[in-house]
Amino acid sequence: MEFKKKTLLTVDDPQNLHLCFVLDEKIYALNAKYVLEVTTLPLINEPQKLPEYIIGILNYNDLFINVIDIRKVLSLPKKKYDISNKVIIIKGDESLIAIIVDEITDFFTARPASIQRVMGENFNNIVRTFYKIQEELINIIDIPQLEETIKKAHFSENTTNYSELFPNDEESMCILQKRRNDIAKIPQMNLDADIYDKNQYVIFKLGKHSYCIYSLFVRELISPKNYNITKIPYTPDFVSGIINLKGNFYTVIDLKKFIGFDDLNQESDIEQKSQKINDKKIIVVESSELKLAFLVDEIVNILNIAKENIEPKNEMLLDKMYIQAEAYLSDKVYNILNVDKLINDERLYVDNSSS
Repeated sequence: MEFKKKTLLTVDDPQNLHLCFVLDEKIYALNAKYVLEVTTLPLINEPQKLPEYIIGILNYNDLFINVIDIRKVLSLPKKKYDISNKVIIIKGDESLIAIIVDEITDFFTARPASIQRVMGENFNNIVRTFYKIQEELINIIDIPQLEETIKKAHFSENTTNYSELFPNDEESMCILQKRRNDIAKIPQMNLDADIYDKNQYVIFKLGKHSYCIYSLFVRELISPKNYNITKIPYTPDFVSGIINLKGNFYTVIDLKKFIGFDDLNQESDIEQKSQKINDKKIIVVESSELKLAFLVDEIVNILNIAKENIEPKNEMLLDKMYIQAEAYLSDKVYNILNVDKLINDERLYVDNSSS
């Protein structure tokens, strides 16, 4: 019987995918289609006069956007921020906004038939619906209504002194300042097929092994520290999670684990692991089958490699290491990644022949 293979890692029903976050141990959510990025708390610019609900201004990729006091909009008590707080950058119908939350917890798909309406006026009417997962109640933020609430209050003066809520010790200030600079510039190396040469390859490292990938497979090169990688339960060890990149969801594959290289420097401490991931790089790849993001140790260079410098390989050992060919350039050997073999690997799919 013929059947179509179905990716194990595809996010079902992306139009109804929601991002969960926590405020005062209560769970809220917003439709993930509005989420541009999740990052850790940076230093916020504070002009002298701010309208109601506005904490300050954030320079995001050369755009100045308002940071919203979502706690005040929801009539929650003031609470001091710390460097572990997360910032969700949202693209609304009319503007970009950012909100500060305690933590990000998970993604879930809210089936439209199971979403229930909130009775009466509540939270300035920005929470109009809720969803139940088992016994957990999740309040869903209405982003268009949040925009409307901010717009109506824009000419009211803000009486809250937000500078008192941010950490002001020297170490925290240095961390927040560095994050602010990183968000402002977001160092990405975009690859455009119309600009880059057809012989262009991205050179990267997996431990001591040097690999390269044909640039036409590559959509973007990004740093994990600028994106929140959300872990997906019950997925293989080589799946680090998913990221939201400009409204599209990509499965993050730890390429070293996928290929089978041992990581001899695994740390047990969660914070050390997080820091280690932040030191790596992500190669975003798109094919007709999958949207993948390869987590690699280092991006070394982008080079032109002519066909005459490439030698195809059919050795069993190299095939197991997903090496399609070897490239010789300036007395160095580069292993060319077999992208077709990798994205068609059965480990990325489940058999849905019985469905």
